[in-house]
Amino acid sequence: MKAVFFDLFETLITEKTRKDFQTRAPFHERLGTTKDQSSLWWAENEDAAMTGRFPDCLAHFTHLCVAVGSPLTKDEIVMAAQEHEVWKSKVLSCVEPQIFEMLRAVRERGLKVGIISNALPEEVLAWRFCPLQDHVDPVVFSCSVGVMKPDREIFELACSRMCVQPSEAYFVGDGGYDELQGAASVGMRAIQAAWYQDRDVEWSCTPPLARVGSIEDLPELLR
Repeated sequence: MKAVFFDLFETLITEKTRKDFQTRAPFHERLGTTKDQSSLWWAENEDAAMTGRFPDCLAHFTHLCVAVGSPLTKDEIVMAAQEHEVWKSKVLSCVEPQIFEMLRAVRERGLKVGIISNALPEEVLAWRFCPLQDHVDPVVFSCSVGVMKPDREIFELACSRMCVQPSEAYFVGDGGYDELQGAASVGMRAIQAAWYQDRDVEWSCTPPLARVGSIEDLPELLR
């Protein structure tokens, strides 16, 4: 094995399970809509948003607000988008020390490290504030390449950029978007990262899915 690719959100960075990130008003309230309306919009537009149809956060928010009939004015939508971009920068700037220690241990085993992440433009913009930049090699964001997990193309693209074959790489993720099945489908060795979010993952591949419940335990598994 020559490389390890990580999912980003809920694997290397978490927003959902950090108590200090749970103080904001719900997303739908900030955009003057209801939870049902925003959820329906997301269900219909998620793939487009994740693969770059909306060039930035403002375009995303504007489309959503118009679609659901939000009472926000144009200026208020601009302010909401700007606030959201600032928030994402805060989220991506907060990486737990154990993550850095784990990545160092992985590199000491002679493995290259990359990231494959479904991401929105505001998250790609916020990446420049993320201290993980100096600890990974290629970073493949879905909205930048026009394809998202679990599509096999995004995994093959990441391996190509790393100059490794899929069979020579691990993929470590919490399991959202069926990413573990997607990675296994191209020949990568999938490992579920259950330290931030313990998901139930459907699995029909061979060998059985490896699962790691602690950040500190991952390097030993890769040995």
